[in-house]
Amino acid sequence: MASSNKIDIGGLLAGGRQQMVVDQRVALEPFEGIAFPHPAHVHLEMRASGDVLELAGTLDAGYRAECDRCLTDLDRSIHLEIEEQLDTGPAAQRDPFGPSNVLTGDRLDVKDLASQLVYTAVPLNVLCEPDCKGLCPACGENRNTGACTCDSGENGDEQHG
Repeated sequence: MASSNKIDIGGLLAGGRQQMVVDQRVALEPFEGIAFPHPAHVHLEMRASGDVLELAGTLDAGYRAECDRCLTDLDRSIHLEIEEQLDTGPAAQRDPFGPSNVLTGDRLDVKDLASQLVYTAVPLNVLCEPDCKGLCPACGENRNTGACTCDSGENGDEQHG
């Protein structure tokens, strides 16, 4: 149900309400080899000030990925503090790369907002540990679990013929 993640903020923008609170679970689509097995939790407090929608809150999500060096499966979590100001004008909403692209008229797409925030916050290189030794290029042994037994040696620095 994609429509359940679109919030009507018309009353807030028209000045009929001073504040609006959103507390939702939002399913995120896989992105660049990263899976989100459980819905993200989004908590937002929204206020309108002129043509600006102010968002403050938190986003918590868990993700599953492989270590980029040793291919170990990882489960990680991410916590984001949200402080956004969105231009509610029609020109800003039409910019597909602008921050206000999560607005369509008087509707805020919470799923789109959460997706954009999480996708930009997940690290480009996911590692099991900062000093992950990776796989031996010759035999494929995970160097974090012990020394490989191929004739390249423990470091895998020698050439194989």
